[in-house]
Amino acid sequence: MAMVLSSGITISQENCQGNWLSVSGNKLLDSNGNEVILAGVNWFGFETQLSSFHGIWSRDHKSVLQQAKDLGFNCFRIPWHNMMLRDGASITINSYGTDPYSGVSPMNEEEASYTTPLQLLDRAIQWCQENDMKVILDCHSRNPDAYLVEKLWYTDNVPEQQWIDDWVFIADRYKDYDAVIGMDINNEPNGKIDNPEGARWGTNDEFDWRLAAEKCGNAILEVNPNVLIMVEGIEAYRKPDGEVTSYWWGGNLQGARDFPVRLSNPAKLMYSPHEYGPTVFEQEWFSAPDFPDNMPGIWEEQFNFLNTNGTSPLLVGELGIKTKGGIDEIWFQKFIDYIKEEKLHFTFWALNPNSGDTGGILDNDWTTVVQWKMDYLQPILSNPIPNCSGSTLSVTDVSDISFGIYPNPASQIVTFNYKPGSIESIKIYDLNGRKVDFIQNDVLSSDSYRYDISKLTAGMYLSEVTPSNSKEVFTKKIIIR
Repeated sequence: MAMVLSSGITISQENCQGNWLSVSGNKLLDSNGNEVILAGVNWFGFETQLSSFHGIWSRDHKSVLQQAKDLGFNCFRIPWHNMMLRDGASITINSYGTDPYSGVSPMNEEEASYTTPLQLLDRAIQWCQENDMKVILDCHSRNPDAYLVEKLWYTDNVPEQQWIDDWVFIADRYKDYDAVIGMDINNEPNGKIDNPEGARWGTNDEFDWRLAAEKCGNAILEVNPNVLIMVEGIEAYRKPDGEVTSYWWGGNLQGARDFPVRLSNPAKLMYSPHEYGPTVFEQEWFSAPDFPDNMPGIWEEQFNFLNTNGTSPLLVGELGIKTKGGIDEIWFQKFIDYIKEEKLHFTFWALNPNSGDTGGILDNDWTTVVQWKMDYLQPILSNPIPNCSGSTLSVTDVSDISFGIYPNPASQIVTFNYKPGSIESIKIYDLNGRKVDFIQNDVLSSDSYRYDISKLTAGMYLSEVTPSNSKEVFTKKIIIR
C-alpha cells in the first residue's frame, strides 16, 4: 500500500507480520533473525499523581515523541502506576499555544479531549506504532509517586494477584501492537538484607522476586506470547554460601546466577539492571582508590556475567547524569564505553528535565537539547527497529542498509551513515514537497556522506532515500537549527 506524507511524497509500504523481538543467548533478534540494539529514553509522568506524560503542559505530546525519535533514540520506556487503571482515574490536558519544535498549533488539540490516562497512553503507542519506535512499559509503582517507598511488587491495596491481573490487562490491550515489545514488570524491587520484608531472590516465599517474576511473566505470555518479559534485579542478595552482596535498587542480578527466572518461553526473558553515578547516591565504590577502573569488575559481578556467559542480553533500564564535571562524569564516560564494548541495551533516564537526580535530555524549557549528554550517548545509539505499520522498508531491507543521520538536529553538517553500496540516491525535500537537493550514488559509495546543510534555512526537511537493491524508498526527517 502507499502512504502520502504531508509534503506530497508518496512512499510504498509492505504488509508485514509483527516485528517482535526475541532472545538468543546474549543477543536480541528481530523477527527476521537480525541482531538489534535497543537504544532508548525514559519519558516519565504516568507513574505520578498526574498519571500522564510530564511536560505536555509546555509541549505538544506528539512533538515530544518526534523530537526523541529525531535525536536518534529507537525506543521509549514509559513508567506507569497500577492505580491509573482503576475506575475514576482521570487526566486533564489543556490545548493552547504553538509547539516550539514542530510548530503545531494549538498544542495537544486531540489530547485535550482525553479524560483517562489510558487514552493518552493508547495514543502514544499508536504514534510509536506508526513511526517505528519500540515501547517498553514499566510498572513503576502500585500507587502514584510511591516508587521510593514501595519495596515490593505488591501493597495492601494492590495484592500480588491484582498486580498480575493488571499486567494481563495491559498485555491484552496492546497485543496487536508490535511497537510494544517489552514489559518491565516491576521497577527496582529493593530492601536491605536486614529488612525482613525486603525483596529477595531464591527464597521461595512471599518476598521472592524470582518466583513473582515467573508468575507474572508467564501470565503475560499466555495473553501475548510475542512480548519480552524484562526482569530487574534487587538490592541485596544472600548467596548460598551466606555471603551478602548489595548494589543499586534493581541492579543486583546475582541471584539469577543461582536461581534463574524460568519462563514458559525462555526466548522472551531479558534481564534489566539499573546503574547510576554518585550524584544519585555516594556509593562506597566511587571513593575507592582505583576508581573508575574498579567499575567494570563490579558491573561484571553484579549483572554483566549474564551477558558474558550468553544467558541473556541486558537492558540497562535506567542510567543518567545531571551535571558535567567531577566523578559523576568520570563514571558516566566509563559506563558509556562499557555499554558500547559489551553491546548492552539501554533506556536513558530521562527525557524529562524535571528528574531531581539526573535532569534530562531536554533542558528546563522542555525543548532545548542538553547537547553534551547527547554527545556522550551518540556512540551507543542504534538503528531504528521497524514496526509492521511503520513508514519504512521491510525489516530485511532496513537491516541491509543501516541508514542513520547524525547529528539531528544540526546547523552546519549532517552525516548520512549506511552500509557501503546500499544507497542509490538521497533527495531532500522541504515540507511543501519542493525538492531542494539530489545526492546521487557516485558520491554515496563509501559508508557515509557529509552533507552541508548550512545553505538551507532552518526548519524541518525530509530525506527520501532510495536503496540500491530496491526502488522502494523511505524517508527520514532532518531538523535544521
